[in-house]
Amino acid sequence: MNRDLTSEDETKYAEEGDPTILGEQLPIPYTIENMMAAYKSLLAEPKAEGNRSLTAVNIRSTHKYIKFNPATEDELETLQQSDLILYDYPLDKEVLVVGKFYHDPDVPADQPTPQYATVRNETALPAGISYEILQEVYLPEEDIELLGTGNMNYKFVYSLVNRAENISGFTPWEPSDYKPWDNIGEPGQWYPNPNPNPGGGGGGAPIYGTIRIFDTRLNTLIPFEGAKVTAKRGLRTREGITNANGQYGLDGTPFPNNKKVDFKLHMDRKHFVIKDNQISPSNVSRNNIKSNHWSHDIMPGYENMQGHMFRAAYRYFYKDIGGLQRPVRPSGNRSHIIAKNTAKDWQGINYVVFPYLKIARFRPGSTTEYQSDDYFSTTVHELAHTSHVIKMNTGAVQYSQVNSMLQESWPCAVEWFVTGIEYRERGIANYGTPNYNPSNPPVFPNRFGYQFWSLNTSSDYTSLFINLVDNFNELGQSFSSQPMGTVNDQVTGYTLANIETNLLKYCYGLSSLSTQLKANRPAGVSNAQIDLLLSFY
Repeated sequence: MNRDLTSEDETKYAEEGDPTILGEQLPIPYTIENMMAAYKSLLAEPKAEGNRSLTAVNIRSTHKYIKFNPATEDELETLQQSDLILYDYPLDKEVLVVGKFYHDPDVPADQPTPQYATVRNETALPAGISYEILQEVYLPEEDIELLGTGNMNYKFVYSLVNRAENISGFTPWEPSDYKPWDNIGEPGQWYPNPNPNPGGGGGGAPIYGTIRIFDTRLNTLIPFEGAKVTAKRGLRTREGITNANGQYGLDGTPFPNNKKVDFKLHMDRKHFVIKDNQISPSNVSRNNIKSNHWSHDIMPGYENMQGHMFRAAYRYFYKDIGGLQRPVRPSGNRSHIIAKNTAKDWQGINYVVFPYLKIARFRPGSTTEYQSDDYFSTTVHELAHTSHVIKMNTGAVQYSQVNSMLQESWPCAVEWFVTGIEYRERGIANYGTPNYNPSNPPVFPNRFGYQFWSLNTSSDYTSLFINLVDNFNELGQSFSSQPMGTVNDQVTGYTLANIETNLLKYCYGLSSLSTQLKANRPAGVSNAQIDLLLSFY
């Protein structure tokens, strides 16, 4: 397992699929009583750098440490779709073994486990979900009155927090000349956006880390874009989002260097969540990093598979997809994309009526993993089913009336198109074209642009919509070990975005598709050419 941890780290990690194991109760340094004691302790010392505030000190409840008790999966989903930073284990408990999930042993296995969060007092909580306030706390790093304009009171804030941790026993007592603000940079460089050259005149926050993922198709590490990274120390959490270079910054005041921090890379966003076999949100957790910075490379393995699924969903929902519709469900439900860590007789599946999709890690009946672009492409394919249902007036009944060939041929074209955008941007100029056939080739439709298709290949997963878009006639063309092209494709000029916007919802089979294609012909395409193309399907 790739861990990227310091040599002092002795953190234990569970085997894949095993739960987090908790240990002893930890002290909470941020109680009102303890913070008052810390303040008085600083005042009792001779005046020195950082032990006197530049602004008025008003120790009071600013946050609540809350335990949420969702009674149903729907309530849990409501919580997870909120802006709260949630944990499935108590934040004031020692973590002995870091797993991908935790379930409270006092809660029935078929009921959601409690969720924990530290929440600013003014934050509105999700309605209708039972909760308990475990502790009222004061977090000076998030007290704007104490920090002052431009965070100029930060040295006192660090001293106050450090002393509170010492008094509570959360950390051993530090000598009075210890400076917890050392090596964190100046306030103007803390937030909001990472800047590779913060000293180059443009200002901007430092980079707290870089997340990359190994791509087997590209045979290199690439930036992991759009993912949330959180850093936790005690009840306090910082968060940021990786940019196009895989770099992230963290909001708020940085944690002191050389103090243990727990980092987590999340694989979910507002409209989708990648999940593991236990139906738990996927993540990469690395605990007790003795730094406020963390970088990580997601190397081949199960987490890598989940990462490529995240990449695909992130592009489909948020990046360039050539004008196609986003698969955003009108109900507001996220798409739950489950990474099956087993071999299945299918590569991917979408339950259509429900917001659940599944992607298989291994090829059917084997221990051979799919390639990175296969995970990417299959995820796009399954999400394209969701978009198709939404286009059919979000009606599963209406969608069920579409024949199976159109149901599967549409996502074949979408995955070919969107995966092609991604990998051509990554430097493979001919990805998904009729001459693309690398060693260890991808599964269809990206190999040879699926131009070798015939009814003998598949009666449902066809090249129909690809052939409406491309400018290549495969008839009589040779495709190496694949069958020679048999479709006489003289049609070109349609776009998938135009088909989806103007035609798709009216197409239930070849007859209605023919009608719509002829009513929306591009220049230079005749009805006879359309009839000829459709005759092969």
